[in-house]
Amino acid sequence: MKLTLLEHPTTSTSKVFQSRLEEEIGQLKGELDAGISLYIPSRNGWTQVGITGEDCEIVAELIANKFALAHLNINDIELQGNYQAEIMGTSGSGLNFDMGIERGHIECVVPNSNLNAQLADGKNLLLRHVVECYCLYPGMKIAVRISRKTDHEIEGWLADSFIDRLDDWIKTGLDRILVFECFRKEAESSVLKAHLTRDVIAVDSLSLTVQSIVCKLGTDAVGLIPKLGHILRNQPLKPFQPKKIKSRCRPW
Repeated sequence: MKLTLLEHPTTSTSKVFQSRLEEEIGQLKGELDAGISLYIPSRNGWTQVGITGEDCEIVAELIANKFALAHLNINDIELQGNYQAEIMGTSGSGLNFDMGIERGHIECVVPNSNLNAQLADGKNLLLRHVVECYCLYPGMKIAVRISRKTDHEIEGWLADSFIDRLDDWIKTGLDRILVFECFRKEAESSVLKAHLTRDVIAVDSLSLTVQSIVCKLGTDAVGLIPKLGHILRNQPLKPFQPKKIKSRCRPW
């Protein structure tokens, strides 16, 4: 059995990517009877995991629950279906994402109008302002609902599950620092080395290489970024600020 994960090494993570992924999968597998083989990368750059043994189906389900899975064949993508994806960047059309489709060049996008309808109460905000407020940067995992599909283009909306996560984050009122191209251990270590344990509640993993550092109530994420950046020199750090989102985008 083989799974393709929406996980891939970057310049900052390439040296230890495989060992960290093996460690994560090993913890999921535990004492179950299964052999694990990693193939990095697949044809389009995503990580493939081979699973053998009596408990391979159980382990595959555990991995699928932990990591976003790629969808390799466009024919398997259904209208109104919800799929996991990774943000690749922006274009004139909107927010570009990748679901792992291997055949040819297919542009996958959440149009600007859809983003503004969902994240800005229909205001005509510039795409870069929406991206900045909600930390919709390359590497971020999202869920999308497909609304249009051709042989060369896929359009969608942000899925309810992703909107619900944003809603939960905003309603807590807690600032977050999203750290890209970074493993959980490095993020946790940076908090300790920067002596910020009194300012941080937790480090949540959004994927293998994207971490969310949750600030305590009243702590300004922007103020912590220089201290963490002194340690995480090669990792992009972005603030997620509920107050800013409510004032610039929508009240939630």
